[in-house]
Parts: sequence; C-alpha cells; structure tokens
Amino acid sequence: MGLKYRNSIFGPNLFFVTTSTLGRVNYFNNEERLIIVQQELYKTVRLKSCILMAYVIMPNHIHLLLGSKVGGHGISKFIHSFKGIVRKKIVGDQRFWERGFDDLVITSEEQFRIKLNYIHYNPVKANLVEKPEDWIYSSYGFWELNEANENLTRDFAWLE
Repeated sequence: MGLKYRNSIFGPNLFFVTTSTLGRVNYFNNEERLIIVQQELYKTVRLKSCILMAYVIMPNHIHLLLGSKVGGHGISKFIHSFKGIVRKKIVGDQRFWERGFDDLVITSEEQFRIKLNYIHYNPVKANLVEKPEDWIYSSYGFWELNEANENLTRDFAWLE
C-alpha cells in the first residue's frame, strides 16, 4: 500500500515503488511495448531529476527502487508523468493504469537488498524466464553482471 503521507516526506529518500496496469491486464506483453516502457522510464528519470537504482518491467506491473532528492513529492511527480507518457504511447487516451501507486521508504541496507533481489527475481517467480539474467527489462545486468547503464546508479551519496 502506498504511503498516505508521501508528500510530507522531505529531503533525499529512496522508495520501493510498484505501479500496475488497470485490472492487471498484460499490456507489456510484447517487445515493442516493453521497449517503450523502458525508454520512457529512462527519459522520465532524467526529466524529473530522480535517481533510478533498480527496476523490472513485468507484463502488468513495474517495480522500481527510485530516489528523489526532494522526497515524496518528487516521486509523485515522477510517477504521474511516467504513467501519462506510457499510456499515451501505448493506448492513447483510454484508461490504462490503476490509480495511484504503492511505495515504501527504504530505511536500511538490508531492506534495500531484499527489495533489489525481489525486483530481479520477479520474472523468474512469474515463470517468464528460468534465470534473472534472461529478462532484459530489468536492472539485473547492471547490478549482477556489471553491464554499463548510464540511467542507473549504485551510488548512495545523493542520500546524504
């Protein structure tokens, strides 16, 4: 469940965010749509000055480890913008996403590691692939295989 008072969280924070398609319909069920979502995720991170640490794009939902230097308000603005752009590119003006999103403030290294592993193993758990490295619509390659990705960071210095 999302934070009821997310906009009262100020300053640098890292959030575990989940957002789902309307009725959990598998809109992200082909490579073209998965690429659209991935590209728009990267663009919105840059435009909204957020910090993307990890992600996975599933057929009907997305998980993110997303940072904002301004706190909860920055995350809300990011999600609103991202969801609007993706909706327009995939289905036009019809309703596409569930309202709102779920989020949790990450408060420890242990919690971060748990959520990072959850994100990366979600495609395996959903029987989309046998190994997490086979699902290319995630940050697994960046974190575990040291693949370059200018859109992601392992640096926690921005939290200070």
